[in-house]
Amino acid sequence: MRKLLSPLVALIAVSAVAVSLTPGAFAANRTSPSVVRLTAVASGLAYNTKKLTAKAGRIKLVFRNLSPLKHDVRLAQGRRVLGGTKTISTGTTSVILTLKKGRYHFYCSVPGHEAAGMSGYLTVT
Repeated sequence: MRKLLSPLVALIAVSAVAVSLTPGAFAANRTSPSVVRLTAVASGLAYNTKKLTAKAGRIKLVFRNLSPLKHDVRLAQGRRVLGGTKTISTGTTSVILTLKKGRYHFYCSVPGHEAAGMSGYLTVT
């Protein structure tokens, strides 16, 4: 009986390794979002950049606000608002969006902030 169990245990171990190496095992890595970071500077009404880039698919937008003023990030394409972060003061928040290739407008939705220059573009390739 013991001689019969050893080959069976070896077969199960080899099968487990083979299954873990199949392409489907890496699916979790393929669906992980690409991370895009944007910061509101400590003084004034400005982000640290006006240009962002990301790869198409799931995108995690991480927004850090260094200012005591409330800010957020909204993302739009044309007149269509696609989503955005919570409005926060001094802290970090994030949102995950699924985006296709294209050019997207990002801006702060707090009244007057976009007009003061808190805006830019995200290019998704």
